[in-house]
Amino acid sequence: MRLRSLRLTLSASVLALAAAAVQADDKSVLLEGSPGAEDRRPMTAPTAAPSGRVVPLTSRFVLNGETLNYGQGPTLEALSLSGASRDWDLEISGTHPIRQSLHERAGGGLYTREQTGWYVQARTVDRRREVKVTRREAIDIYGFQLDLTVTGGCFFPEAEPGSYCTYTPSVEIDPDSINPDTLIPGGFIFGEDVGAEISAETHNALKAEGFQRGVAGGEEIVGLSLAVPNSGYVASEERSGQNSVERYESVDKRAIGGIYRFNQTLNSNADGASLARTTRGFIFLEGDEWTGKAAAAQLLSWILPSARAPLALTEKAARLSIGNNLFLAANNTRLPEKSLTAYHAGRGYVAHPQKPIRSAADTPSSIFNSFWIGFSPVRDIETTNSTRLVTTGPRESTLEGGYSFVQGGFDTPLAEGTSVYIVDEISQRISQLELANIEDLFIQTGIDLTRQDGLALYTSSEKSSYRYVPHLSFSGNLTTGTSVTRYYAGAILDDETNAYVGFDHSYRGQNGLSLLLRGEHYSRPDRDYYSNVEARLSKTIALSKGGKLTFGVGAREELDRAPSTEESVTLNDNDRTIDLVASYQTTAGHSYALSHRLVQAEDGSDDESTSIGFSYRASDNWSFSSQITPFSNEDAYIAARAGFSWRQASRPGSPVLGVQWASIKYDYGEDQFGNSLRDREDTLLVSYKMQF
Repeated sequence: MRLRSLRLTLSASVLALAAAAVQADDKSVLLEGSPGAEDRRPMTAPTAAPSGRVVPLTSRFVLNGETLNYGQGPTLEALSLSGASRDWDLEISGTHPIRQSLHERAGGGLYTREQTGWYVQARTVDRRREVKVTRREAIDIYGFQLDLTVTGGCFFPEAEPGSYCTYTPSVEIDPDSINPDTLIPGGFIFGEDVGAEISAETHNALKAEGFQRGVAGGEEIVGLSLAVPNSGYVASEERSGQNSVERYESVDKRAIGGIYRFNQTLNSNADGASLARTTRGFIFLEGDEWTGKAAAAQLLSWILPSARAPLALTEKAARLSIGNNLFLAANNTRLPEKSLTAYHAGRGYVAHPQKPIRSAADTPSSIFNSFWIGFSPVRDIETTNSTRLVTTGPRESTLEGGYSFVQGGFDTPLAEGTSVYIVDEISQRISQLELANIEDLFIQTGIDLTRQDGLALYTSSEKSSYRYVPHLSFSGNLTTGTSVTRYYAGAILDDETNAYVGFDHSYRGQNGLSLLLRGEHYSRPDRDYYSNVEARLSKTIALSKGGKLTFGVGAREELDRAPSTEESVTLNDNDRTIDLVASYQTTAGHSYALSHRLVQAEDGSDDESTSIGFSYRASDNWSFSSQITPFSNEDAYIAARAGFSWRQASRPGSPVLGVQWASIKYDYGEDQFGNSLRDREDTLLVSYKMQF
C-alpha cells in the first residue's frame, strides 16, 4: 500500500467528478495594474511587475504535481504515516525558487508578458517497498528416534580369526545441521563402515545397560543413531484457535530532485490571447538509472526549442481582459503522475468574448497542446514464499511405554530369522548374511515415535523495487466554462516500451449535473500502468433552505491489469468497482454521506460494503471529517476513520496541519477448519504544509 492511497477520503468524493479540473467562472481576468479593458499606449520597453500586482491565476503553473505562483516563496510539505504493522513512512517534498522575474510591455496593438523562474525541487520517493503476510497455523510435528547396532565375530573371509566386526554403518545425525526453520536434518556424522573390524572392548562395551555405541571416550563408534525431530506435520484442529494472519509493510526511501527553468509568454491583441510555456529540468538520477535513453532524454530537454505562440499586431488596441479558460487549459494538461519533468513545452489560445458573459457557459473555450519528456517510476516485483516451524511444546512419545529398547545376542528373539544385506563394492553384488551364523552376536535396537506442538509460519512476501525510466507524452485539452476534454498518448521507455493512449471528459453544468468519462489503453500492461475505463455521474439539487442534496453513481473497470499474488490484499485493488452515493450538505457546514460499493475482486468474487460519513467545516481554517463502515465483505476496507484539518491563518501560504486516524481491516479468508483469518491495522497520518 502506498502512502498516497492512505489519504483517505469519503467515498462520496466521487460526487466531485473532476470538478476541480473545471475551474472556470463567469469572469475574465483583468491583468495586473491595467487601467481598463484596453491598452492604447505606444510600444514600451519591458518593465518589471511586482508580484503583488500579478493575478495568481495568470502566473500559476504545475511542477511535478506541485502548484506554484509567481512571487511565491519556498514551500515544504511533510507526510508521516505510522502504525504498529508498518515501518514509519515519511515523505518530504519542497521547492525553493532561486530567481523569478516578470516583465511586460504593451503598445502597437499587442500586450506581451514574459515570466521566468529558476527552481530547485526535491522529494523523497520509494526505493523499495515490501509487504509480508504471515499466516500462523497450529500443527502437530511428528518425529522419530531410531537406534541400531549389530556386532559380532567377523564372518568375512579376509578377517583375522577371533576378530569382531560391525554389520551396520556408523551414522549419526549432526545436531548442528538441523535447520531451525524446518527442523529437518541437513547433515550426518559417519564413522565405521559396514564390515569394519572393531576391538573386543568396543563390542563388549555395547552390552552395558542402555543404548551404547562404543567405549566411552573411545575412537570407535558403531551403529545407527537417527534422531529426526520432524518427519512430517499436520494441521491441528484441536488448537486451530491459535491460527491467525499478520500483515507488515516495510519501506526504504530515497531522495530525488532536480533544477528547473520555467518560462511563460502571454500575448494579447484585440482578437484573442495566447500562452506559451516551457519547462526544462535536470533530474538527479541514481547511477543505475543513467541509461542511454535517460542520457538522451536529459540532453533533448535542453536543446529542444521553446514553445512559441505569437500573435499578429492589430490596428485596434490590445485587450487586457483575458478569459480564464486560457490559464485553466494550461494547467488542465494531463501530466504523468508521480513523475519528474525534464522538458515540457506547450501553447494555447483563446478568443476574446464578443458579447457580455453572463454565465460560465458563455466563456470562450481554449485549446492547449503540449509535449512532455520526463522520468516515471516503474517497479520490479519479486515474490517469495517460505515456511518456518516453531515448536511451542515439549517433544513427547506417542508409544504407550515411551522409548522401546531391546538388546541381546543368540538367546534373544532378535537373532531368529534375522539377516543383513551386504554390498560387495567390487562386484556390486548383494549378499545376504544370516545373523544366526555370526559368533558372539550382539544386537541393540531402540525406536520411539514422537509428537510436538508447534506453529507453521507461512510467509508470502511481495517486494517492489522502484527505478525511474524515460517517459514521452503528448497531451492536449479543450477547456470551456463547463467542461474539460483531454486527449493524450505516450510511451514509457523501459526495457520493453509500454505505449498508451487515453482520453477523459468532465462536465459540470449549472443545473447541478456532473459527468466524468475516462479511458486508457496500454500496450504492455503491468501492476501500475494498465488499461481501464471509468464513468461517473452525479446530480446536485438545491433545497429551499439553502441545503444541497446530491446523488451519484460511478463505475470503474480494470481491463488488463497484471494479477497480484494470492496473499496481496490492498485497499481499492479490485477488477470492477461500482459506487452508489448520496450526500446532504447544510448551510451550517455539516455534511452527511451514505455510500454503497459493489466490487468484483481479482479472484472473481463479488463483494460489497456500506459506509456512512459525517464532516463539519467550522470555518475556512478548520474542518473535521469521519467515516464508519458498518458492513463490508471486501478483502480490504476502511472500517473507521476520523481526522481534522487546521490552517494557522487565513492568508495564502499559511501552514496547514492535517491529522487522520484510520482503522483498516484485511480479510484473508478461512483456514481449513473454517476459522476466519483477518488482520487489523490502525494508522496515523500527519501532514504539514507551509510556505515561507
